[in-house]
Amino acid sequence: MEVYIHHLIIHELVKEVDDSEASLFLSDALAPNDERAQLLVQKLHDTFVSKTEVLQGFLSSPEDALFPGYFQHLQDQGLTQESFISFTRETMAALQLAIQGVVGAKGGYLVYADYKIFEARTLGIFLVRDTEGVVFSKSESGTTFNLDATTYLNTDRLAMACRIHFSKAKNGTERCVELIKHAKSQKEISEYFINWIGLERHETSKELTHTFLEMVSQLPLPVDEESGETVKEGEFREAVVKFAMNSPDKTIDLKKFDERFYEGDAKTENFLQENELQLDQQFHFDGNLMRKFNNYRVYAEGITLNFARNHYQNRKVEIEGDAVIIRSEKLVQKLMAMMEDSY
Repeated sequence: MEVYIHHLIIHELVKEVDDSEASLFLSDALAPNDERAQLLVQKLHDTFVSKTEVLQGFLSSPEDALFPGYFQHLQDQGLTQESFISFTRETMAALQLAIQGVVGAKGGYLVYADYKIFEARTLGIFLVRDTEGVVFSKSESGTTFNLDATTYLNTDRLAMACRIHFSKAKNGTERCVELIKHAKSQKEISEYFINWIGLERHETSKELTHTFLEMVSQLPLPVDEESGETVKEGEFREAVVKFAMNSPDKTIDLKKFDERFYEGDAKTENFLQENELQLDQQFHFDGNLMRKFNNYRVYAEGITLNFARNHYQNRKVEIEGDAVIIRSEKLVQKLMAMMEDSY
């Protein structure tokens, strides 16, 4: 799905790792909305949604931080070109204040993109940096190639980034901010970015996925539309993982989940209310944790075993005392053929 750009502007935060002071280079006009802009925003969006560790939370009150106040004013002004430019310049000044004195933090280019994808209008803020690379060029004789050094924008590795969903922010009842979570070793360095955005009441994508899977494990098994029979647990789990992996932007929509498995009956909403659990209507899920919902992998004594829950329930994989028994005629055939061909 391609992005549709409403507004795009790029500023620069100038700061070296060992310096405590920062300066700004601010654009005074939007970037041209052409094919290169489309390619840039699409790449940044795709890189962001591919991330596993994402913090999801709310914007703090405008009284508690500068950024939320500027963002509220942007929405109140109707997302015009003038209000967007003003918002980005004001928040860049706030970022300069937030990063002052943070030794170890490095500057870069701040790409502000107001764009739409899957009918959802989003503000993306991406901190990207230059990187060194090599390109081929023909020699003067035209008989060979030279290796030339070049500098290009590294869009595959986001230094810092966040997305704010306009409709969720206006609604105020769901987590509207997604922010890339970095390693604990970078906590102090990335903390300034969290404080600048004004992120609060946040949970990780792993925590939200855990809540979702805990709920799914306790929901009643759905009924197969064609046979009218209850779906087996292993088949249900496999279908849930497939549903998640095919969801746009690695985002699970609980309403669509109910439509897919319960013919629109609000099973998830009722369960969350009855068990006093909080989970947004839409949330960015953790792919690694999701895959483990139906697939198991164990390693011991140089042996690796991968199998699905169905295999265990159908007794293709079984535990008897201190032995693991695998019942698979095809696996036996392949193993025997491999042993015959071995030296």
